[in-house]
Amino acid sequence: MACLDRRAALAALTAATLASVGLAHPAHAQGRNSARSPTDTASAAAPGHGARPRADTAVVELAPLEVQGSIIPVAAPRIGSGVPARVQILSRERIEAWEPRILPDVIAAEAGVSLYDDLGAPSKLNLTTRGFSAGPTVGLPPGVSVFLDGVRQNEADAQEVNFDLLPMEHVRRVELLSGTASLLGPNSLGGAINLITDRGEGPPHGEVEASLGAYGEYAGQAAFSTLARGWETYVSGGWGRERGWRDATSARQYNGFANLGRTGERRGFRVQAFAARARARTAGSLPESIFALRPATNFTAGDYEDLHTEQLSLSGYAPLGPGRASLTAYARRFGAERFNVNQPPDDDVLARTDNRTLGATADWRWAASESGAGLALRAGLDGAASWVHARIFGVPPAGADGGEGRTLTTDVRSPGYDIAGYALADLRLGRATFSGGARYDLIRIPFRDLLDPAEDATHTFHRLSPRGGASLDLGGGASVYASVGKSFRAPAILELGCADPEATCPLPFALGDDPPLKPVRATTYELGARRVAGALVLSGSVYRSEVRDEIFFVASERALLSGYFTNLDRTRREGVELSAEGAVGAWLSWYANYAFTRATFESPVAIFTIRSEDEFEDSPLAGENDVEPGDRLPLVPEHQAKAGALLRATPGISLGLDLRWIGRQWLRGDEANETAPLPAYVVANARAGVEVGPWELAATVTNLLDSRKAIFGTFNENRRTGELERFLTPLNARAVKLTLRRAIGRGGEEDGG
Repeated sequence: MACLDRRAALAALTAATLASVGLAHPAHAQGRNSARSPTDTASAAAPGHGARPRADTAVVELAPLEVQGSIIPVAAPRIGSGVPARVQILSRERIEAWEPRILPDVIAAEAGVSLYDDLGAPSKLNLTTRGFSAGPTVGLPPGVSVFLDGVRQNEADAQEVNFDLLPMEHVRRVELLSGTASLLGPNSLGGAINLITDRGEGPPHGEVEASLGAYGEYAGQAAFSTLARGWETYVSGGWGRERGWRDATSARQYNGFANLGRTGERRGFRVQAFAARARARTAGSLPESIFALRPATNFTAGDYEDLHTEQLSLSGYAPLGPGRASLTAYARRFGAERFNVNQPPDDDVLARTDNRTLGATADWRWAASESGAGLALRAGLDGAASWVHARIFGVPPAGADGGEGRTLTTDVRSPGYDIAGYALADLRLGRATFSGGARYDLIRIPFRDLLDPAEDATHTFHRLSPRGGASLDLGGGASVYASVGKSFRAPAILELGCADPEATCPLPFALGDDPPLKPVRATTYELGARRVAGALVLSGSVYRSEVRDEIFFVASERALLSGYFTNLDRTRREGVELSAEGAVGAWLSWYANYAFTRATFESPVAIFTIRSEDEFEDSPLAGENDVEPGDRLPLVPEHQAKAGALLRATPGISLGLDLRWIGRQWLRGDEANETAPLPAYVVANARAGVEVGPWELAATVTNLLDSRKAIFGTFNENRRTGELERFLTPLNARAVKLTLRRAIGRGGEEDGG
């Protein structure tokens, strides 16, 4: 990709102001040297490797085989193509173009998506979309669900998502469903993300890749793919390491992945297996006094996370009565060791978690159409059983290296389950499609305290989550939709075990049987429209989510590094998302979008913060933090604008630029909005690529301007000075990465336009 000329840059940036809204559905573009899959829809990508793909000119329509594993809420591949939702589908080319580390890097350019970093590591970013969060931080209230080929990746202990374990190197498509995802179960309050992985296709072919980057980054990957005698085979593996740009930080990852299957028009099956391990030494946030002088400093060196996961799944489909049935069964294991260094004289904390999950989803679909009308029905069962074992140790600072003197403070087991049934229907009458459905969940979360069996308890939650909507094809490439849906989230084991203000939990949370929390409930209303005119696609939506009993972490008045979870009465998210994308001939493709997100408290509440401590009453940061309706939730930027373009200068050479402006956001610990927010910042990324035969050399530069603005903030005492300060995490430093890729064999015909 390349720097834009002035006219192209102006067009890309001003397109964000186009007053148009709708359902975006970019094409299913394939990566280079890949065969066209029989499951892909007939759609086209904007020209150029790494281009942002052009939206399909038809309504959302999935091929019959591709429906399995997708999270798009349709009752049938074609009858339900008027799905009333905002869906973005990112192609393989888009994913490969910027050589992303983790999923947040892939979707960061989408309207309404922002990132923040409270752990101080490039591989540990959290994301927010429409004011709801997902990420690896244990204790972060999860509001977005993440799937891999339809298998949930939110972990059973705290519903966190460990992005550095997901097999991004083997993903061919990403589905981003914004707004309520009622039919996808718990955590889908603000949306859902699904990764569709590579499958064997074409004659035997493969690819090898090596990369080298700043701060000691180097990585390698190899993949093999084939379709022979009806068997689809895809096998791949990769590894990577880096030193890290902040002091005493580093990261390394290993992964292996395999897909084997036989698929046909009527029946088929697939076996998938993957394993990954990731270890990272993190830096966390810094007192502002140090941040201003040297943002690369590691204030409490020694934090680390050592994670691993293994997953095996079996899926298949076959005719059943007048319709088609499918089944996906899976087994997952996740293990974590996390060490958190605190400021002396507080103890450090070592946490070990082991999660095991068995689950399955059974689905049945039927559809019929005649004379411009159509009806589709879908019903299914979804269930998972999990076994969680969490242990937490207090480690005196002097024993941090050797672990001497550690004390077991928590030893908890929780064998729980979630059983659900769902049904939905789509009715098409001429140009109008009416959709409706519901899901019922029954969730049981036992709490077994191995240190004090008298604290044992069991929590049960159940909820019906309905959803309905309608869409209308206006002709001429224009369509509109409206929808309303309810969703909910049961409290995580971590939250249930740390909900007593009289017995607060030392971070990262020592658990006990505490007063039960209420489940989070959300109702989302949305209106949208879409216009396709040749290569130009204009889309967007207007939404409001009313949330009841949101679970929120409150710091403790009794101890600096402890707190508890509680329910808030009412909160709200509302906003507008506008986007435009297009192409100029075969030489330029571009996109631009704008998002306004207003995330607010809607009921008064007093939230304790260290800013209200008497010893800091003379500090300019002091405040009572008494929240009133209308105060903004922390770490949700109100305004975002993004734009980018790809220029294919000559055959085989591509240049590009990506720009993101993220507005100001309030700090955690200032829910009453009494201090200054984090300022707005700009991130620029650039790319250049050269292809010669089977070889490709790509150079990417992230944070081109080397901005060190803060993307996370909270408040704490600097124990070295005794002063109350803002604790901030900087943007990752500018980094250059070179990637050399070699295709081996022939993957079949490239996709046509």
